[in-house]
Amino acid sequence: MVRVVIYGEKPTDIEGLEKMLREILTENRRWPMIHTYISDLDAYLHFVKGNPYLIMLASVQGRQGAEIVEKIRENNPAASLIWLSDRDNALESWRIHVTAFGVFPTKKEELEELLAACSESCWIGRKSILFKWETD
Repeated sequence: MVRVVIYGEKPTDIEGLEKMLREILTENRRWPMIHTYISDLDAYLHFVKGNPYLIMLASVQGRQGAEIVEKIRENNPAASLIWLSDRDNALESWRIHVTAFGVFPTKKEELEELLAACSESCWIGRKSILFKWETD
């Protein structure tokens, strides 16, 4: 079983991510338990606090997105963290120590690679970060 806790600002964005996550994890026989929080950061932070055995996924853009992800990381430094945002936040993701960074919107194959990076980070102590985005 894989626990993924998603945070985002827009319901339509999160619904698509949740659907892709379920497909990816089910296809790989890693049964998903997904919790979603839309625009309720306090509840999200309370849920993930102190639990290293989950994957946190945040889909937030811009400077405000960076501030939100920084709060998420400070709240739970041990868990894997995937951040989906705009390209301008790629370097910021390094400073915040996210496990994997991708550009939103993301494709199923890219999300699968970001999830794989979270699995690998358990073995390498989260010292590396995966950046994933397609060039035009």
